[in-house]
Amino acid sequence: MDDLERRLELARVRERNARARVARLRRSLDRSNRRTANQVKFTLGAAMLALAESGRGDAMVDAFRRWLDVYLSRDQDRAILVGTLFEPNHRRSVNDAA
Repeated sequence: MDDLERRLELARVRERNARARVARLRRSLDRSNRRTANQVKFTLGAAMLALAESGRGDAMVDAFRRWLDVYLSRDQDRAILVGTLFEPNHRRSVNDAA
């Protein structure tokens, strides 16, 4: 009986260790997925900024600006866009196109 209890306890320890290892791997994968998602967002944002600054995608930039106007609900999000090409009430002037 003593041998059976010892084997059962060893099996429980192995199971706990395996569960802990799975949890660590899951957290690591979640971290990696968040990092990848953030990198995609950064890359797309940088591409949109480059497009806006180039002046070649005015229609797309204007559509994005209109979408942002609806999408942004926090005042601090709107405030951060003041002075940029994505300011909701921004109008591209002839000087901006140069």
